[in-house]
Amino acid sequence: MAELSDGDEALREEVEELTELLREDSDFGDLRTLLRAHGMHESDVILAGLIGGEDNRQDGVFIDADLRCIRFEIDSAGRGARWEETDVESLAQYFGAVAIGLAMRRAGDLA
Repeated sequence: MAELSDGDEALREEVEELTELLREDSDFGDLRTLLRAHGMHESDVILAGLIGGEDNRQDGVFIDADLRCIRFEIDSAGRGARWEETDVESLAQYFGAVAIGLAMRRAGDLA
């Protein structure tokens, strides 16, 4: 990947950390369960954003090997409440790391 600004480097580190947690941390089991319910595996995606709400909801974005951006939500009971493919422009206002995550995916990072 080309040299990144400090802000972009921070976003890259965020995507790397989130993806590592998705793949290895027991606290991310609900996200792995959600992926499997949609026929995917944590090694198939990178996690390019995750927001936790006060009511234990989680809202985030997966980017798969086909460069699809999938916005998901897990409700307070730990069930998938949203799963939709969407475009980067729609996500950018909520998830600053999505464009960086997409560039990383194109470059083969975190494969």
